[in-house]
Amino acid sequence: MNAVVVAPTLDMRNVMWLLAAMTFVVAPHMERAPLWVAAFCACAVGWRGWIAWSALRFPPRWLVIAITLGASAAIFLSYGRLLGRDAGVTLLIVMVAMKLLEMRTQREVVLCVYLGFFLVMTNFLFSQSIPLGIYLLACVWLFVATLVGFHRTARPPTIRERLVPAAALLAQALPLMAVLFLLFPRVQGPLWALPQDARAGLSGLSDSMTPGTISQLIQSEALAFRVQFEEKIPPFETLYWRGPVLWSFDGRTWKMPEFSPAGNLDYPRTARPVRYSITMEPHGKHWVFALDVPGSLPPGVAVRFDQRLHSVRPIDARIRYDMTSYLDYRLGSRLPPMLRDFALRFDETRNPRTVALGRQWAAETPDKAALVNRAFQYFNREFTYTLEPPLLGDRDPYDEFLFTTKRGFCEHYAGAFALLMRAAGVPSRVVTGYQGGEINPFNNELIVRQADAHAWTEIWLDDRGWVRLDPTAAVSPLRVEGGVNAALGPIGAFSSFLAADKLGVLSSLRYGWHMLNSQWDQWIVGYNTDRQRQLFSRFGLGSADWRSLLLWLVAGTLVVGIAIGLGLLLRDMPRRGEASLTAWRRYCAKLAASGLARAPHEGPLDYLARVSAARPELAPQAEAITHSYVQARYGGGATREELRELRQRVRAFRVA
Repeated sequence: MNAVVVAPTLDMRNVMWLLAAMTFVVAPHMERAPLWVAAFCACAVGWRGWIAWSALRFPPRWLVIAITLGASAAIFLSYGRLLGRDAGVTLLIVMVAMKLLEMRTQREVVLCVYLGFFLVMTNFLFSQSIPLGIYLLACVWLFVATLVGFHRTARPPTIRERLVPAAALLAQALPLMAVLFLLFPRVQGPLWALPQDARAGLSGLSDSMTPGTISQLIQSEALAFRVQFEEKIPPFETLYWRGPVLWSFDGRTWKMPEFSPAGNLDYPRTARPVRYSITMEPHGKHWVFALDVPGSLPPGVAVRFDQRLHSVRPIDARIRYDMTSYLDYRLGSRLPPMLRDFALRFDETRNPRTVALGRQWAAETPDKAALVNRAFQYFNREFTYTLEPPLLGDRDPYDEFLFTTKRGFCEHYAGAFALLMRAAGVPSRVVTGYQGGEINPFNNELIVRQADAHAWTEIWLDDRGWVRLDPTAAVSPLRVEGGVNAALGPIGAFSSFLAADKLGVLSSLRYGWHMLNSQWDQWIVGYNTDRQRQLFSRFGLGSADWRSLLLWLVAGTLVVGIAIGLGLLLRDMPRRGEASLTAWRRYCAKLAASGLARAPHEGPLDYLARVSAARPELAPQAEAITHSYVQARYGGGATREELRELRQRVRAFRVA
């Protein structure tokens, strides 16, 4: 059996501080990690704490290696890989936990603290919210306080003696951190490729739609994007945020087309453009949302043939872009035969009753506008808008919906209407996105959530081009005019709680919090190249490139560093009236030159005792100088004559 190592003399209280800091920084990850990882970390921390508490022996190296290999295998079995965001962070946590069981020396303590700082950064891979930022700043404070404790070798510091210097160190670092944040050149796109699982857990619309998909999304209060209009917010019923456009239909599911030729924004417009900025949450897909029909393109975004905006890169991080849109337009003057055929295609063998109904309407109502009105009247007369529609079969879901259940959500009506139109010979397609939003009265910002997800239909009319029609409005006009909560009442416990807040206090706090988050997202999380350029343009540096930024970064760092250094020097200079301190330092310097330097923690009387013991011939002079200094600085003070006498004694003090 290998020899075991006895615990060295790392102070137990310092080790406990480090274990506490590690526990706090790892705690946010436990929400996402497998349950066994939490148990594993708790055992490792407890084991290391017990070693420090009872001076127990460290585990033998073979056992540490065996546990590490076993934990790595367990991570591979849990995630199917060892790399990637989730698996990689979990592996790092396990490795840090095992490193604690090997921590014997001061050097390994510093290494563990650095690993703790790295764990702080890994939390931002999952969230960049304000509460998490404050929490992680407190973790950094705890790590710095731990370092302060490990470097106080004379005696273990109190809690105050740890936290106050650590706070002072962080405060001194803030100016330099601000300079680095503002001036460090931003890089377009990620510095490294995102791991394969970085998009896991993102909610949002899909590139396909089956009955029930959007109604599941409605339950989510998660933010989709925020919109800041330059002028007045358009009427609620015109707020259609265009997303994926679905052409392909297999009898149950509507999908985006596999081909996606480029489009253009050259179409007739009759009204003034609506100008606005969107701050969009990451959703891991390529589409970018715009109000109705876009009139401009953000950088890195192209328009497709169906006016869908397509980003070159997946939206893996929060982005902000400026847009213009038109609410009065004519979309297309001619439908190419290939697209017409594509917009009329459906499986003849599925949903036969729906297809027969569409063809019957077409035979009885040749006029397309009258055909649309007939379909809307049909929905309005016999159907119900509900968030909990009955489940539909896989074979002929729209037959079941139109002729049996007659209860549905927006995806039911949009899909059924599009199929009816195709059966009637009218080209049609389904558009998914969001409709409406919630206005924040504090900053007049529109908040669009996943709960505002919506589906509608576009049909082709030869004299008008593609026309937006929302069959849900025929069943529930309130859905389009006031949102899903207005149509169905409060959805979810939180919405019900807000509805019960008669005084509006809760709503005010909620809007205030949203406004604060908006500023945080724009200026901290979303501080990208464009934001950096906007900031510099206010100082006449709008054309600064990365070389200029580096020069400014170096200059700013020097200025801040010099300012901090001068501040420290001024702090350490003796204040007016402290001539005794100047004389004392000169006296200590003379002794230090002879090899009797005063230790930082050594008081005047302890220093006198050591000097008298080492150099008895100096004791009388040293005793007189020390007592004069103690009386002047810590006693009742000294007169001008006494200070002059102290300076003369120091001047006359000679050390052979």
